[in-house]
Amino acid sequence: MRNRWLRSAAVLLGVVAFAVTSGAQAPPANSKPAAQGKIPDLSGDWGATLQSGGGASFSISDPNYKKVGTPEDDTPYQPWALAKLNAERPEQGPHATFVDTTDPRIKYCDPIGVPRIYLVPTQFRFVQGPDMVYILYQYGPTWRQIPMNQPHKPDPDPTWWGSSVGKYEGDTLVIDSIGFNDKTWLDHSGRPHSEDLHLVERFRRIDHNTLQLDVTFDDPKAYTKTWTGRKIFTLQHGGFDDAYSCSMSEYEHFMNSVVDPVNAPKK
Repeated sequence: MRNRWLRSAAVLLGVVAFAVTSGAQAPPANSKPAAQGKIPDLSGDWGATLQSGGGASFSISDPNYKKVGTPEDDTPYQPWALAKLNAERPEQGPHATFVDTTDPRIKYCDPIGVPRIYLVPTQFRFVQGPDMVYILYQYGPTWRQIPMNQPHKPDPDPTWWGSSVGKYEGDTLVIDSIGFNDKTWLDHSGRPHSEDLHLVERFRRIDHNTLQLDVTFDDPKAYTKTWTGRKIFTLQHGGFDDAYSCSMSEYEHFMNSVVDPVNAPKK
């Protein structure tokens, strides 16, 4: 199974590399020209180490989910969103558990979605072309295709990863996404969202070894106002030496070998 995922990832890398090269030679007929000026270099494999935050949340004030859903949580929830959050059984936060979890990623192997995928301690990589940016994720493995300098499609159908367009603002890659379904969580604590979620990701290379992601969440059905988060990544040097996918059989093995013995009554 692992080798099959690796082969798939290798094929994808080849396809993307070919697409980028072809795009540089002959842009699509209906595409708009790429913005003029120097494109910021985001190359490299990026990931969060334990020293840089590991799987911590996007919150700067609450990186370890200790305040989630409590009176100290300053996230501007709508009442139904807060109630839903507090009813979940996630992998992190005050209600953390692996027993009878409601986490759709663990329970059903549903796609993890964005931006939650950036909280998984795996790597990702940008492939930058003049009219398209691809983001390859070690987790999944999966990838996103970001058309550059184009408007959103009108009324896109809701999907797991949304409909994204991108542009450069100086040294920053800005990805604007709409068209999400409401089945994913925003983070590991179970923060929900609606199909009206409007997500903006801003990637900026602070220095050669450091990448900053600023996220803006705009979802009036789930939150009373726009709110923001941040995540810092460091340059990795091991490469995509493995791929990670959700596996119900591995989760069952984890439950049987780790969770159940811990929770078993002591004799």
